[in-house]
Formats: sequence, C-alpha cells, structure tokens
Amino acid sequence: MIAILAFLFATAFPSSSRTSWMRPESFHLTIGMRREAVMSTLKEYGWKPQKTKSGDLSVDYSDDKSFTLHFEHDRLHAIRFELYTIVGQAQAAFDEQRAFLRDTWGAPKKVAAPNLLLYDDRLPNVMVVLTDDPKSEYGRKGIGVLVVRYYDPR
Repeated sequence: MIAILAFLFATAFPSSSRTSWMRPESFHLTIGMRREAVMSTLKEYGWKPQKTKSGDLSVDYSDDKSFTLHFEHDRLHAIRFELYTIVGQAQAAFDEQRAFLRDTWGAPKKVAAPNLLLYDDRLPNVMVVLTDDPKSEYGRKGIGVLVVRYYDPR
C-alpha cells in the first residue's frame, strides 16, 4: 500500500494549472533544508535526481518539466523550476504564475523587463523569467521557456 501511495504522489497528474507544480512545497522541499533531508524526501516520493555538469541535481518531472536543486554548504540554496513549451504558449503560464504570486505575496518589485518578476523582500526570494521570443536562441527552435527560481540570496 505504501508503495502505491508513493507512486501516486510521484506521478505527474493532469491539471488545469500549468504552474502549480513549480513550487518547493509541491515536492515537500524548503530552501535551507539539509542535503540529506532533501535526498531522503526525493527518494521517499520516487524522484531520482541526476547530477549535472555544474554539480547541481536535476529532476525530470515530465517531458516538458524539470527542476534543478543547488546546494551550498550542504543546504538547499535554490530550486529552479523549468517549463518548456511551444513559443507563444509560455506567456499563458507566465500570466498564471504572476497571478498566483500576486495573490500569495502581493505585487512584485518594479523592474524594467515585462518578462521578469522579482520578489526580493522576503525569504526565499523568487524570480520568474519568461523566454517566449521567437528570435531568441530557444525561440528559433520553436521553444518557449518559463523559469521560476526560489533561492536564498545570502
């Protein structure tokens, strides 16, 4: 029974939300957790992180979704969630993420770029970046990207 529940929690469920999975709590993680606790939590829910060239850990959530864990001093320093989609469709995911963050934390810091959201007045900080320009490196390949990064700036 426990194995079935673990499988169900580790499986990507269909959802009308494109971005609800892009939050640390969706994976029972918090910035500042010890590496051992992070690894134990991931293992408990069936996630198998792979080491990247930079030494971070990456988890493929599904074909178009992944997240990367960055550690400093054996503590979780940052989580970067990545959503890959067709150019032109990432804007809707960005708008959904903006609405969620505004409802949860209020207005973001004012920045000059319309494709960037920044919350740096609390811990963890949150940065949301949209790359949906057909002229960008990914855009020329037909790919739009939404990145949501939770991190400790210290």
